[in-house]
Amino acid sequence: MKQLVIAVFVGVLAGLVGLSPAQAADSTADDPASTSTEQAVYAEHLAGQAATAGDPVPGDPAAEADAEARNEADRALAEASGSVTTAATAATGFTAGNLIADANFYNGNAMSEAAIQAFLVKMGAGCTSSSCLANYRQTTQDIPFSSQYGSCTDYEGAANESAARIIYKAQKACKLSARVILVTLQKEQSLLTDRAPKAATLERAMGYECPDDAPCDPYFAGFFNQVAQASRQLTYYGTGGSFTYLKVGQPNSIAYSPDSTCGASNVVITNRATAALYYYTPFQPNAAALKNLYGTGDSCSSYGNRNFWRMYTDWFGDPRAGSAMAVKRLQGADRYATAAAISKASYPTAGVPVAYVAAGLQFADALGAAPAAAHKGGPLLLTAASSLPASTLTELERLAPDQIVIVGGTGAINVAVATALGKIAPTKRIGGIDRYDTSRRITADAFGTAKTAYVATGRDFPDGLSAGAAAGAIDVPVVLVDGKARTAGTATVSLLKKLGVAQVRIAGGTGAVSSGVQSNLAASFTVKRYAGIDRYATSAAVNSVFRTTANAYLATGAAFPDALSGAAAAGAAGDPLLLSQQSCVPPSIRTAIFAKGTTSITLIGGTGALGDRVAKLVSC
Repeated sequence: MKQLVIAVFVGVLAGLVGLSPAQAADSTADDPASTSTEQAVYAEHLAGQAATAGDPVPGDPAAEADAEARNEADRALAEASGSVTTAATAATGFTAGNLIADANFYNGNAMSEAAIQAFLVKMGAGCTSSSCLANYRQTTQDIPFSSQYGSCTDYEGAANESAARIIYKAQKACKLSARVILVTLQKEQSLLTDRAPKAATLERAMGYECPDDAPCDPYFAGFFNQVAQASRQLTYYGTGGSFTYLKVGQPNSIAYSPDSTCGASNVVITNRATAALYYYTPFQPNAAALKNLYGTGDSCSSYGNRNFWRMYTDWFGDPRAGSAMAVKRLQGADRYATAAAISKASYPTAGVPVAYVAAGLQFADALGAAPAAAHKGGPLLLTAASSLPASTLTELERLAPDQIVIVGGTGAINVAVATALGKIAPTKRIGGIDRYDTSRRITADAFGTAKTAYVATGRDFPDGLSAGAAAGAIDVPVVLVDGKARTAGTATVSLLKKLGVAQVRIAGGTGAVSSGVQSNLAASFTVKRYAGIDRYATSAAVNSVFRTTANAYLATGAAFPDALSGAAAAGAAGDPLLLSQQSCVPPSIRTAIFAKGTTSITLIGGTGALGDRVAKLVSC
């Protein structure tokens, strides 16, 4: 029955790469450059991966014991460092769509030969067998990679090469990180910790093109062939040929197991390296496998990609973080200068259609103004109530806006400031009898129609900040409500109907926006709530509407001034604004960043708001 399930699964994926069931059953490697052989080889590789998908620790009994001992050591180290909290730890940081950054995967200089050898010695724990990788040697042959499919340069064979030398040369030839090769050797056959691997284990070292019920194809068999050919294949995926069915930046159906009854779910794959791992091992871990990160899940669990992520993290650090994560910081001497710096970075050229100006000592009016400013194509700047800061004045003069919108009544921004603003550009004041009325007036003025609207509490700022950027990115408003009230209020419902809103997205849990408000809105609109256990998890939830994003803004969740202008800038750029603690990044936010395939971070505010550890994405 198991073989039938595997055959069906292989048949389905083989079809995705243009391979018929007949081809899948008749594989040869006489011409590795031919397309039909490429596809047939892949079918045999899939069969091997499917057969071992449910094995949490691969290898023979002796190898399993050594590997399990290493797992326990890794678990203990992780617990000691505070990165996990329980013995049956949950992989709260795992992101199915981003297993490893491209920069950490396609890296021909990740490790020196000496560093590889030292790592093999460390993992071998004093092994003395000649087959142990720390001691293993093999005469290798030339491989004319340049005449085959793939992007590797030729491998020049030599006599009596060590395992470290083979791994190093494969790294250089294919520009595949030696760390990836080392982790794959362990996840496939537990070879790094196996003190005396058998010939049959070395034969299928990387698990490449080795069916479970038959010997490996001689062309791919043996430690050297496995390392070299698997490295070529891992770097070939996604470059062309037949491997195009996994779409980067789009949802892809990834199975939990070869058994179709275990189901699948859509995974937005964020980069080519993650797609390569799913081509190689076409399963994602289910909740049970992630709940017990170092052990066994349930009958539908697969472990290959879970183990890859876990081992790489334990041995080399987070595979998703790397040199590709560029960091930019926007800051000024105070909240007004920071807002000006954000404006200058977002709108480097003068002549914007509008600039919004809100009070810098209160948050309520500016929460609704952020998506309005993004929608209208201008920045949100801050002012003191009774005087216009020099940094704001200078930036407005540079921007030369066609119009300035003053947000709030004279109690928030007095007549003297309005007069000073009027000397720069024509002004319009939008204010109401309270913060909720002002919010509605801002929305009505900026948005003629909107199919979606966000609703956030006006009693506090964190949820509204995150919602402001998300709303700005899709050109829709944020309307403030009294989150403690029993209803949203007739004025709010009337406004949403007038705009043509079909869906309302509530930012925050019932402690922020009551269930009564939700029920009241649900009588007229489709309502969806985005909430988490705290302001950071809620920020991540609100920004879950971003599938992928190259850049993300980070602002402190402890204070509002920096993030007010940051929300408008992020919304205009189509980027999320995520909240962080001052000295570290909350796990929910860190996971959100990696899940979206983010390659750059814009920090809002100085180190007093977001410290250097945040810039390095150090987890709390």
